[in-house]
Amino acid sequence: MFDINHLSPSHLKIAQWIRHNESAVMIASEKDIAEATGVSIASVSRFWRMIGCRNLKEYKQKLKAKQEVTPAKKMLKTIGNLEYTDVQSHHLSRSIRHLQATLDHFQRDPFNKAVKLIQESSRLYVYAPGPSISLGELLCYRLRRFGQDARCLRWMGSELLEEMVHIDKSCTVLIFAFGRILKEGEVLLKHAMDTGYKTIVVTDQLVLDTSFPFDVFLYADRGDKDEFHSMIAPLFLLENLIMEMGKAGQPHQMEHLERLDSLRRKYRDDLPR
Repeated sequence: MFDINHLSPSHLKIAQWIRHNESAVMIASEKDIAEATGVSIASVSRFWRMIGCRNLKEYKQKLKAKQEVTPAKKMLKTIGNLEYTDVQSHHLSRSIRHLQATLDHFQRDPFNKAVKLIQESSRLYVYAPGPSISLGELLCYRLRRFGQDARCLRWMGSELLEEMVHIDKSCTVLIFAFGRILKEGEVLLKHAMDTGYKTIVVTDQLVLDTSFPFDVFLYADRGDKDEFHSMIAPLFLLENLIMEMGKAGQPHQMEHLERLDSLRRKYRDDLPR
């Protein structure tokens, strides 16, 4: 509904909050929004003009008039943009946009810290709900080639506790939080405060709506809220993370790859590639 690329940090907090709390915005006052986001009421008042509205009242009117967003309508909007172009060039253009937005917000220090945390952990647990499950599987598959103990957390709800009991301070937990962080993700962050394990969050939100701390924040753009969400940029980010792990070339990683190659030669007639 509005562009967040040129907002100040305070206004960015407000933008992210109202995107995830549209129903609450309809009955909220500027004081309510200020308290929820931790910014001043003056910042909230200035925010509406930054997004093209006169005040909170006008924003509420526009929000009310906006049609309900459904997965089908996201796809229709994406397809509608193809009217004057072919599918391949349109998809390429959107992919480049997602990649560029990801690079614009890329920070080397958190990225390097994520690599180090994974390398030094006894085991990496990956929480990858919904559409991010394929990313989680790929990450674990590639890291296991380097001899890294990497596992996907597959259970939801209270059954997640059956996995959490095995996570200790020597581990690292990577959480995908696209759109918003789910309750299971928040529980994993909350448990880290008591247990001492490290946490990495991969998200398409520039400001993550959670009260729990995390060690590393990695951003990957997936498109606007009301359009088909692409996994191009998250995949790009993960592949670079995996390549960086490979570049490190720690002795145990090379030994593991050599053992894998030896197994392939030994059983190539029984299990051809």
